Amino acid sequence: MALVRRIARPLLAAPFIFEGVRTALRPEREIDVYPEAFDAVDSAIGKTSAPGFLDVRTVVRATGVVAAGAGVLYATNRCPRAAAAALLVTTSVGWAGRKRIWELRGEELTQEVQSILTDAGLIGGVLLAVVDHDGKPSLGYRANSFIERSQKKAAAKQRQLEKKAGALEKKAKGAVQTAQKQLSVQQG
Repeated sequence: MALVRRIARPLLAAPFIFEGVRTALRPEREIDVYPEAFDAVDSAIGKTSAPGFLDVRTVVRATGVVAAGAGVLYATNRCPRAAAAALLVTTSVGWAGRKRIWELRGEELTQEVQSILTDAGLIGGVLLAVVDHDGKPSLGYRANSFIERSQKKAAAKQRQLEKKAGALEKKAKGAVQTAQKQLSVQQG
């Protein structure tokens, strides 16, 4: 399975890297799809205490850089689950928003639907990548396993201490009885 992952990861990451670089270099592609929405976000950013250089163009550009970086990390098998999650977050919204199928007819519509389904397939692949454990148990599983082992060890230790306490109790009772006998012999 390792060989398959070595081949599949770069293949799955390539379109995300390409789109991330394109978005970082030309953020207008994203902004031109819904200019009203981006203008509203830009004015909202302007009203906050955000630095003056921060605008929608910068945010979109940074999202492209993050997507390209996450794609490279995933392709090179560095933190693959986190990189896949970053790819999912940074690109799925942008790809969904860029499709204007309601304006298309005929062959253009068919090509755009095919493009959407291809993008959906890539997003599905990234979803699988997010949950892929690469043959290793997840952090949650390892934590639960550690807790269960710790509880079993604690229960075994408790039984061992109870046994020792019982033995000490018997010994103490024997010593008390012996002392009482000696005391009664001395008094009697």
